[in-house]
Amino acid sequence: MKKIIPVLLLIIVLAGCSGLPDITQFITTPTSPPVNTDTPLPTVTLIPTQDLFATATSTPVTFTPTNTPLVPDQAATSTPTRRPTFSAPLNDLNSNYYFTKNEGFIAVLISGNIIYWNEGPCMPRDVKISAFVEDPISTDKVLLFLRLREKKNTLNVSDWGAGAEMILAENGSFTYDVRTFNINRYYFYKDAWLEYQMVAVTEDLEVVGRTQIYDRSISLTRCNPVP
Repeated sequence: MKKIIPVLLLIIVLAGCSGLPDITQFITTPTSPPVNTDTPLPTVTLIPTQDLFATATSTPVTFTPTNTPLVPDQAATSTPTRRPTFSAPLNDLNSNYYFTKNEGFIAVLISGNIIYWNEGPCMPRDVKISAFVEDPISTDKVLLFLRLREKKNTLNVSDWGAGAEMILAENGSFTYDVRTFNINRYYFYKDAWLEYQMVAVTEDLEVVGRTQIYDRSISLTRCNPVP
């Protein structure tokens, strides 16, 4: 009986051990996966990182002022235009002296007797003045002087203008197309006489002829259109 008990214990132990899992699989050294060394991995180029919240820093600009004036010195760059000098009283244009005859001029012609200003259909708006000189060889320029005299109050008279240079035509005459913008302060005169005189000068601005003052041959009138 004592021999049977050890045999039974041995059978029980062997039967229990047969139910245990194989632990050798847990102590086996793992094998690393194969590395493919034939195909190189692609190279990735990183894009520079941009700071979207960065603010631009302005670069100061250095300005060096110059001494050049904005408006050029007219006295230094331009030469004033010479004008003929008149000896009083024979050719003092600002006096009330009236010349009664022409000297150095053959004839003076005008295209009309009236100039209208202001808006409206009134015509004409200009008058052409032509003058023929006696000595066209010595005459270099002919200057036309204009002023206004009110008809109702003859004491209301404007100053003479500076003198407009007339244009030499092919027929030898000196002509000028007089318009309202050639007359100083014309808009102050509703009905006035346009007085004019011409002076002929040489290249050295010596007077070689002058006309009488024409005082009642051309009218300057304001146009009053009918509403």
